Amino acid sequence: MQNYHITEDLEAGMGGVYQATVQSGKPSRLSWAWKIVGAIFLIALCSVASVGIAWYFMNHIQGERISALGRAAELQSSSEQGPVHPQHMLAQTANNTKAAIHLHVSGDDDSSLRWVNDVDQSFEIGGLKLENNEIVIPSDGLYFVYGQASYEVHCDSSEGGQELSYEISWFSNAAPSADRKYLLNGVKSVCQASVKKDEAVFEVIYLGAVFRLYKGDKLSAETNYRTYIDAQSSKTFFGVFQLAHAS
Repeated sequence: MQNYHITEDLEAGMGGVYQATVQSGKPSRLSWAWKIVGAIFLIALCSVASVGIAWYFMNHIQGERISALGRAAELQSSSEQGPVHPQHMLAQTANNTKAAIHLHVSGDDDSSLRWVNDVDQSFEIGGLKLENNEIVIPSDGLYFVYGQASYEVHCDSSEGGQELSYEISWFSNAAPSADRKYLLNGVKSVCQASVKKDEAVFEVIYLGAVFRLYKGDKLSAETNYRTYIDAQSSKTFFGVFQLAHAS
């Protein structure tokens, strides 16, 4: 009898354990509430992200439109004011440089190119000077050297073709030489066989490049046919502006 009662008590105890285990697996109301709150939070986060992305792209597109309108307004303003002359652009560039000079040719001398300063758009600033018809470099550095010669030639068929040349020469104590060295040189052929007698031919030679120059260097510009030169300030000129000091 005692054995029977012990077995019954064990079964009763096991049954209690089993029932407790089954009951613990049931979901509670609190866990469902947390799941709902998490879902709502995720939806809200996605909504905020969508609004942020939409706001970014709208502002980006609007900014591009404003920029495009600004560029269009600038172009319209430029077109209304007319084309900007290269010499005015050079003058504006000179205002931002350390040293610059821009020269015009004098119309009073028919034997050679005689350069003048302080006439029309010609100027000198920052130490670059015109001395003895030459540009004198004030300090070591990188310089942009340029020049243009415009010609009006009345051809004579009996003379045949001619070659016009415009050159910028350089003298330097850093590289002394008995002869001046050419920095830049341009040549144009005119009055070919197809040109009629006394027909006017117009030609332009433009030169320009960057050079490392030294204090005391001298630059000059000359042509082989001075009588053909168009002396208008916008057509024949010579100049230099500094880009950087020597490092």
